[in-house]
Amino acid sequence: MPGLKIRDGTEPGGSGGLQFDLSKVLAALGQAAVKSRWSCADLNYVSKDDREVPVLERAATPGEQVAGLELIEGTRLLLQVIDGQFTGFDEDGNVWVIIRAVDSSWWEVWSDNKWVHEAIRSNFRVVESISDGAG
Repeated sequence: MPGLKIRDGTEPGGSGGLQFDLSKVLAALGQAAVKSRWSCADLNYVSKDDREVPVLERAATPGEQVAGLELIEGTRLLLQVIDGQFTGFDEDGNVWVIIRAVDSSWWEVWSDNKWVHEAIRSNFRVVESISDGAG
């Protein structure tokens, strides 16, 4: 599964901090993200009020999935995702995208769908192709 690394803000000469978070990645994926079911793993985040974000905790429970709209609404409570893998499932239960936060340094988006790569490239400034680590 081919991937992309997004580093807006952490690229050499950048501001030193990411200029986006999960909500912007999901927004770039549009209605497909809304219609999907999501699970997550290896999650480490900071919320705006230093409390757990219930939808993220449910999505991180093994075997559980949450609705796309619910996940998107839950991102409003986030200050930052430090680490985590978010897996999107289509209506047939197939994985169509994997989104990874890596140590507050960059995000990765993995998908076999060409339109996903085009959407990410058109919504972010510093994007590079990567070819290992997911799938």
